[in-house]
Amino acid sequence: MFAKGVYLAGVCGMLVLWPDLDMDKFYGVMMRWPRTGGPIFASHFATWDAAHYLFLSELGYGPGVRSDAFYPLWPLLVRWVSALTGGHDVIVGMILANVLSAAAFVLFYAAAGRRFGESVAKWALVWLAVFPGSLFYQFLYSEPVFFLLVVGLWFGLERRRYGVAWVSASMLPLARAVGVFCVLPIGWHLLMRRPVGPMRGWQWVERERERMDAEGGSSPGLKPGGGMADAGAAHGMPYGLLLAPLLGWGIYLALMWGWTANPFEGIEAQKYWGVHSVCNLWDVPKFVIGWFTPTQWHEFTGSTLDRLMFLVLVYTLPVIWRLGKDLVVWTYVLAILPAMSGTFTSYTRFASEAFPMFLALAVFFERRRMPLLKWGLFATFAILHVVLLWRFVNFRWAG
Repeated sequence: MFAKGVYLAGVCGMLVLWPDLDMDKFYGVMMRWPRTGGPIFASHFATWDAAHYLFLSELGYGPGVRSDAFYPLWPLLVRWVSALTGGHDVIVGMILANVLSAAAFVLFYAAAGRRFGESVAKWALVWLAVFPGSLFYQFLYSEPVFFLLVVGLWFGLERRRYGVAWVSASMLPLARAVGVFCVLPIGWHLLMRRPVGPMRGWQWVERERERMDAEGGSSPGLKPGGGMADAGAAHGMPYGLLLAPLLGWGIYLALMWGWTANPFEGIEAQKYWGVHSVCNLWDVPKFVIGWFTPTQWHEFTGSTLDRLMFLVLVYTLPVIWRLGKDLVVWTYVLAILPAMSGTFTSYTRFASEAFPMFLALAVFFERRRMPLLKWGLFATFAILHVVLLWRFVNFRWAG
């Protein structure tokens, strides 16, 4: 938290020395904060999506509201904590964002350290913190709570803390649309715990099971030859995990129905942005063409920077593959699906949650002594982080 305090103090100092809020953007966007009148100092911390979350935390959802496109967990947290503390929504939201992201970083370090060692965990956390899109962990965006739930699910599966995993999996669809796809890493975990058909004889599957047993402790019902009763007892709770994301999605639809009289109001509100669509997930030609046709350095659509960050991910895929097939599934959910659904829109921000990429960078540079590449990439990330940070607090597009 000390580091985050220094970070935010630096942001405030930057705004005092070099304030350059884009007034055209402030008055021209769908939502701004404050909603009436001109900008104030706190407006620097409530640009873009943050203004929508503040609107929802204060006034809630309703029919035909453009902000309905945003998922409810984060604005509800801000509302509840503000009500309990009597605090200002902007201040409460900033504190919440930094507390939740700090907790996520600590949990990520613990889970990564247990599986890959302290050195890899330390450098994975460093790469995560310096990554350009990670600036949003300090502001009123859903990234802090979403990443905490992602890491909570990963930690729960790794350590077989299925209560933690179940809570995380059920809440992820309330934080972001892609959260419902956490059923994929859950399904992969269960499949590796109890392979089916010819998979039982595959060597890499056996190695994966041995690793999982070492991480979380073995269970008699999961070993070859275990009794059916033991197997059923051991598997009752894990199989229930598959229902958790569906339950969360059902709760989301029920909430939207109660608030707007239309369970799909949030999905329909995406039309106001005209970018993200589930249909894009199987439109591979559009995805490929989109990567090769950037239109500007970094704006809402056509961003060259977003495409370059995807290229960084692509270069880490071979390392991720060797680190564990479960991490490949996580990468698909956290990095590939967001890239496809929005044709790279906001990808630099979304990629900040793709934790396997940071693990891969840490492992790659630990095993290969390439200081020029390592520190060159580090410096590039750091410079881009500062540039995007300045853009964000001054109402230029950052992600």
